[in-house]
Parts: sequence; C-alpha cells; structure tokens
Amino acid sequence: MPFINVKNIKFAFLKLLYDMKKILTALFAVLLWLPMKAQEDLGPIKWLTFEEAEKLDSAENRPFLIDVYTDWCGWCKRMMATTFHNVQLASYINQNFYCIRFDAETQDTIKFLGQTWTSDGHNSRLARHLLGDRMSYPTIVYMDKQKHIAPVPGYMDVKSIEPILVYFAEDLTGNVALEEFKDMYMFNYPTIYRDDLARLKETKVDTLGKINWKTFDEAAKLYKEKQKPILIDIYIDSKYRGYVPYCTMNSLIHEGVVLKNKKLCDYINENFYPIRFEATTNDTIYWLADTLRQHPHVSLGKNMPNHFTHALMNNDFKFPAMFFFDKNLGYIGKTDMFFSPDLWLLILKFYATEAYKTQNFETFYRNNYK
Repeated sequence: MPFINVKNIKFAFLKLLYDMKKILTALFAVLLWLPMKAQEDLGPIKWLTFEEAEKLDSAENRPFLIDVYTDWCGWCKRMMATTFHNVQLASYINQNFYCIRFDAETQDTIKFLGQTWTSDGHNSRLARHLLGDRMSYPTIVYMDKQKHIAPVPGYMDVKSIEPILVYFAEDLTGNVALEEFKDMYMFNYPTIYRDDLARLKETKVDTLGKINWKTFDEAAKLYKEKQKPILIDIYIDSKYRGYVPYCTMNSLIHEGVVLKNKKLCDYINENFYPIRFEATTNDTIYWLADTLRQHPHVSLGKNMPNHFTHALMNNDFKFPAMFFFDKNLGYIGKTDMFFSPDLWLLILKFYATEAYKTQNFETFYRNNYK
C-alpha cells in the first residue's frame, strides 16, 4: 500500500479553497460592476444619440457638444461627476446644445454626418475623425451651427468650460478666435478668474482706454460747433441677463472689455461723437437733427425698449449694437455682432474715412486687415 502524505493533501485542499475564494471574489466584483456601469449617473444633461441629435438639429439648428470618453478614463468619470453635474451649467447646456456622449472605443457602427463609421478594432473611426487622431480623454468636441469641428481636450471645471460654452452657444466662431475670447471673458470677471489671470504670462487684452461718451444734448451742442460722424452704442443692462434672449454674454463682454481697448477708444474719441444709452431707458430722447425738439422719443413702459431703440433697431433686438451716422446726420450703417477690438477698429475706420462710399466692407477688410 503506497504511503499517503496527509499533510500534503491538507495543503492542496486549502490551496484549492483559497483559489476558489479569489475566483468567486473576482466574479462577484464583475457582477457588481456591470449593473453599476449600466446605472451610471449621467446627471442633469440630456444626452442624445448621434441619430437623435441630427434629427433635432434638422428642426432647430444648434451647436453640438460631444463628450468623447473611454471606460478606463478616470478624468472622464470625474468630469461627469463634477462639471456635468452642476445644475446651472447643465441648464445652460441643455438650452443651447445637442449633447452626445461618445465612447471612443465602441465597436458599434454609427451613422453621422452623412457617413457610416465603424471600428478599426480599437477605436471608432468616428472618434479618430472628431479628435483628428489625437486620442486624448476626456475631449469635448464642439460643432458650431455650420458643423465645423473643434476638439478641446482635457478635464475642465465649471469656470474653465464656461467661456468655451458661451463662445459656441452664441455662434462667435467666425468673429473672434476662441483663445482671444476666453481671455476677454476672464478679464470681464476678474474676481472669479483671479487665479487664472495671474497665471497668464502674456495677454493682449487691453482695458486701459476710456470712451468719452456724450448724451444726445451734449453731442448736439458739439455738433453745432464742429461736424463729425455720430456713433451710437445701444446696450442692454446686465440685470436682464437670463430674462430676455437678446441680453447675451458676448454683449456684456463687448461693453466690459472690447469698448475699453485703448486704441479703439482713442480712435472713437478723435473721429466720432460717441453716444451711449441703455435700450430701455426712461429718458426722453431728441435726435440731433430735431433742433426744434418736436419729435420726442419716450419710454414705452417699464423694462420696455425706448421708442428711439425701436426706431433704430426696427424690432430686431441684437446686442452689441452700434449705429453710424455721417457728418450730415444721415444713417450709414450698423453692426450688431461681437468682434475683437482689432476688427472693431477696422469697422470704425471704414465709416470714419468714408470708405463705404467707394467699396463694400468685404473689400475694405481684405485690403486693410492684417
């Protein structure tokens, strides 16, 4: 009868129990993780599929916000749990974007932008297209209303992502560069962005200028002495932010930063009589040509646009809004979009030098903008 080593049998049995325990523990963890993944809290943002977003966009054109993530990306999870769970931010995003959450490593076939996208075995080819083959996570891909693609990589907290959201939501992509707008946005809210501004090694944001704004009566007296073109800036008070659709964030940046650029201010002061008034003012306004003061423009009621505001804007309330009149007080044009200070300076020169008499602005721009 062979010799049986009881000690060895006992050891083998205990090892088997230990291995089974590890297997069961791992299996339990997997089973626990699967429902957690399926029930992941995606917060208050209304996430759509690509198909749903395109269908909604065909009825009401909006920019897209595409959150490109992977299951293993820790910073993606953190951004979802923090930034995208901010209720106020989510409300702004839901009002202005169609949002898509997109796993870059999905094996699913996706139809988007008129094409069919498959996986290359590791990444979705759509993800490679949207990210320009720079596979970094998280990356938020913004698509403006014309569906130009702009990937912005990296984790962002609420205050970091806010100026970017405003930039795309208010359709500024053709008017000013994103980085320049971000700097101006931060300069308009120095208390909130104090630390960010301190880290800026170099910025071209200049807020050292001051426009010598006139009232209508003051401008009328000066005009009698010397004729100059008239510039009228109509602004909307920030108290209306969130209550009226035409009180945009970019209009507040225009008033708080752009119109403080020194070169811009100096040029306005030298070449125009600048008049500025709030759109809902209760003041009675007399236009400069109304020397007998026979046609008063009055308030139309509390929080309602003044009659003169109506007369100039013709119920097309867009801000920022600047109106130009020649030396004979004839109306020559308006601009109701946000631009960088450099581009605004070119617009001012277009009117002040009377270039508008011989060419359109597109030609003037091509010949003069550096």
